This record gives sequence, C-alpha cells and structure tokens, in this order.
Amino acid sequence: MRNCKVKLAVTEQEIQKALSLRRQVFVEEQHLFDATDEDEHDEDSFFINAWKTESILMGTVRCYPDQEDPFVWWGGRLAVRAEYRLRGIGVYLIEAAVEEMKLRRVRRFLAQVQQQNVKLFEKLGWVTVGDVFWVCDHPHQIMEANLHVYDAPNRKRRQRLVQD
Repeated sequence: MRNCKVKLAVTEQEIQKALSLRRQVFVEEQHLFDATDEDEHDEDSFFINAWKTESILMGTVRCYPDQEDPFVWWGGRLAVRAEYRLRGIGVYLIEAAVEEMKLRRVRRFLAQVQQQNVKLFEKLGWVTVGDVFWVCDHPHQIMEANLHVYDAPNRKRRQRLVQD
C-alpha cells in the first residue's frame, strides 16, 4: 500500500494509539476479551505501528522477550483497522517485526496466531509449532519465523516503506 510508514513506536502517544487500536479489534470487534486485551507482556514490549499519516494508525503489532530465554522473542496482538485490512498492512507489520528480530540477533521468534491467519504466516515463511490451542474460545497456533532466510525482493519493499 502506498503512503504507509512502518516504524517502532517511540512516544507514549504512539504506544497509546497502538493499545487503543488493539482494544478496538480484540475487545470491541472480535470479543476475544471482556474489557481489555492488555496483559503482563505489554510492559516489556515494543510496538511496531503502520501509519497512513501522522495521526491515522492503520495497524500495530507488539514484540516481547520470552520470560525464560532472552534469545527467544514473541510477536502478537497484530491488529489492523478494519478499513485497511486486505491491503498488505499485516504483511508489512509481520515483515518489520521479523527484520527487527534479525537486528536484535534473537535465536527464535514465535507468535500465537489466530487459526484463520496461519496460511498468511506460512506464505511469509513461518512454520507451525505444536498443536492448535484455544484462547478465549478461539483456536490459535504457535508459529515460528525463519530468521535465517534472506528475502531480497521483500527487503527492498520494506526499505521503501520504512523511511523516516
């Protein structure tokens, strides 16, 4: 999508916009949670946001370290505003998260993915880990990114998108 800027959230306002969008998607729209989707991982997370303009947030994803192994990180709470879905915003966010994990030289990057999104992750080179499990009555799958693949065409696309 043109005019999409993907970048780490660095201000409190950018983080709050990410949390607000997640609440809109996971609480109000999907009814995965009753009042909030925030949890103990948010405190140690960083957020990657996709912006249409400086004030219009299209999507967000969070990444946080595993509590037992600092070389393992988790991605999750990938949320895209309804009017921007099916335009590649989720792909840009997933790719940006993988690139950030490579920069941080993590050993493994995992995500809890809603079952309907597994095929998308597989197309991006992720593989399933373990069996399907349930979160708030919705099937999920743990997925693992391949951090050792160099994807030149996608890297060029990301570089065009992520410009400050």
